[in-house]
Amino acid sequence: MLEFPLGSIRFEVEHRNPGAGGGPTLRVRDSRLGREWLRFDCFERGAHWHLDPAGRDEISRLEEGADSLGFTIATLRGELPALLARAGFEGPMPEAGELDRAIAAVEPALRNPPADLDGVRPSSRRPSRGEKWTTYPEDVLPLWVADMDFPIAEPIRRVLRFAVERSDLGYPIHPAPTPIPELTAERMRRLCGWAIEPQRVEILSDVVQGMYTAIHQLTEAGEGVVVQTPVYPPFLHSVAKLRRRLDENPLVARAGGYEIDLDGLRAATDDATRMLLFCNPQNPTGRAFRREELAALAELVLERDWIVVSDEIHQDLVWSGHRHVPFASLGPEVAARTITLTAASKAFNIAGLRCGVAVFGSDELARRFRALPRHLRGGIGMLGIEALDAAWRHSGPWLDQVRAYLEANRAFVIDFVARDLPGVVLHPPEATYLAWLDCRELALEPSPFAFFLAEAQVALSDGASFGEPGRGFARINFATSRAILSEALERMAKALR
Repeated sequence: MLEFPLGSIRFEVEHRNPGAGGGPTLRVRDSRLGREWLRFDCFERGAHWHLDPAGRDEISRLEEGADSLGFTIATLRGELPALLARAGFEGPMPEAGELDRAIAAVEPALRNPPADLDGVRPSSRRPSRGEKWTTYPEDVLPLWVADMDFPIAEPIRRVLRFAVERSDLGYPIHPAPTPIPELTAERMRRLCGWAIEPQRVEILSDVVQGMYTAIHQLTEAGEGVVVQTPVYPPFLHSVAKLRRRLDENPLVARAGGYEIDLDGLRAATDDATRMLLFCNPQNPTGRAFRREELAALAELVLERDWIVVSDEIHQDLVWSGHRHVPFASLGPEVAARTITLTAASKAFNIAGLRCGVAVFGSDELARRFRALPRHLRGGIGMLGIEALDAAWRHSGPWLDQVRAYLEANRAFVIDFVARDLPGVVLHPPEATYLAWLDCRELALEPSPFAFFLAEAQVALSDGASFGEPGRGFARINFATSRAILSEALERMAKALR
């Protein structure tokens, strides 16, 4: 139970009856007498609330299908003093500012019950229809594609369930009137100190769509596009399928991790280079680039007059001692030539709902990008928009819990590789729930991916798919329960022994 004092009263939040038929309970008690004046039982079915004047329990039910949590928060904000007086409370009433601050703390606690991250087992994931758990046979543990195995955040689950139960699955309104642009701007300001204009935010089906659209609209066939390998495979696919020239700039592995090779970048590009596809934080190496590194890269971008498309989808998954710096936040000149692509899909595990955003650093970039008709890019589903809103607006406590669990998994992987996988080199990831395993010393044939799949029944991502520098590597996804992660790593160690 969580307690929130407010003068002579206090709020108590208890998740005593979780699940599809239950929900949280919010009590408003007298701090001196211990008496309960109000109680909101925000059940997902049969939601109701209690008022207790003179010891009588008056119960009021909510309209069927109403968002009981939203009603509770609105009631606290607008009617709490009146309800307390009606219940017989005679102490000093909280001031408006104090009440607002208390409710701001109560709301996320009320909306987010603790998630059972440790309880995930293969048996609970096998009914999944996603590619992670259906691509390989049942004796294989899949630690490859970048999905998490955890239950989704409760605020997201609620909006999806309400939409289905109301049969609210018709055509969504045009994306422009949604609150997503303002929500994106507020989130970037709060998390990164980065000021953006809401009118320069475009809703997309996903980040990869934004990448393809940007290349298609802002470069011509045969022109050069910089890709820094090893990198998420769609970077390479987009350049090849759109018939642009690949200007490859491999990252360099040094003692502290992978770094940008600026001298190599100068040598690999020419007057026909038009664009830099940038991955920040970097997938698969897990780098969270420092501001000084980004500033040096930005100098070259300005010097060569390049457009930058920066994939920042992992921005919420940066580990202790590191921080995410949006490339476009480096200054007005840099922003004016940058399109930032992001989504809630990686951090909140909702990739299947297909909704992301593009942030344009200038009106000109937005105009050229949007010149490709929206319907040619594909419409955005209502559930994706609702889920993105619920993730960024209400699901912060869930993400905090997941990040803590992932950081512990990260430490577990680092220790296990150093202790039990001799010959495997791992630069500790600074971001993402992905670890990039250098298996070249082991000379596993035909590849580390194929070896561990056949000999350990563990599916990793094949390093070769991340570009030529990825040969001899494999990528492991540690966004799963400790039980699954431990078993997979033990299988790998046994196969090497």
